[in-house]
Amino acid sequence: LSTSTVDAADSPAWHTIRRCGPFLVHSQFALDSHAGVLRSLESLPAQFHKTLDLPVTGQPIQVHLLSNRRRYQEHVRPRIPDGFKRRALYLKDKDRGYVFVYRHDNWSQDLRHECTHALIHNALPYLPLWLDEGLAEYFEQPVSTTAGSHPHLGRLRWSMRLGWSPSLKRLESRRNFQSMTARDYREAWAWVHFLRHGHPRGPEVLQGYLASLGKRPFVGLLGEKIREAIPDADQRLVAYIRGLPTLALPPVAQN
Repeated sequence: LSTSTVDAADSPAWHTIRRCGPFLVHSQFALDSHAGVLRSLESLPAQFHKTLDLPVTGQPIQVHLLSNRRRYQEHVRPRIPDGFKRRALYLKDKDRGYVFVYRHDNWSQDLRHECTHALIHNALPYLPLWLDEGLAEYFEQPVSTTAGSHPHLGRLRWSMRLGWSPSLKRLESRRNFQSMTARDYREAWAWVHFLRHGHPRGPEVLQGYLASLGKRPFVGLLGEKIREAIPDADQRLVAYIRGLPTLALPPVAQN
């Protein structure tokens, strides 16, 4: 989201304020029964660094956990006029980052997703929108979670039966959040997962591109780098998605 000023003067009375790695968590509700969520959040920076070889230092990151959707909307609306429509969001302010999430059935995934955005934007001056979202989708669940249990997998396979095929050109044409469809988010996740696990040259392509962005913001399109290293990447991605074993695992624990 674009930079905006977050005025803390009208913040709600926080029940709990707790340091969790690089994140300073402000919560409207007690966190004692959510130890699993906090452990998952605390482990995220190390997973992020190990996976992408990107630094995890930078601006402070404040996390605001609201107790329900109404309080989330009341808290976010004055700060980001359109942000209250989203289920969770990340905001880069002048001197720090903010993550806003409210408690619901899958709030731990929202938390990891938005905190991944915060880590990315602390590490890099710029990232293409689709890759920014693809990485956030990738880290939304703990790295140890198998792709076969991810809800994106079944939906992608269903889309393939209806004639969908991957297109990096389509993804790279997306310039704002409003242009990103649910299918785009799924495909962005699939490309990141494929680059990380689906081809021997994938990790070097992804990490090399991110390293280049850390030195200068405009280094060409990742799609070009992928096609140079893996000319038949589209077909390989489809085969990778089809070949992943589908597992029915329980959802990520909320406590």
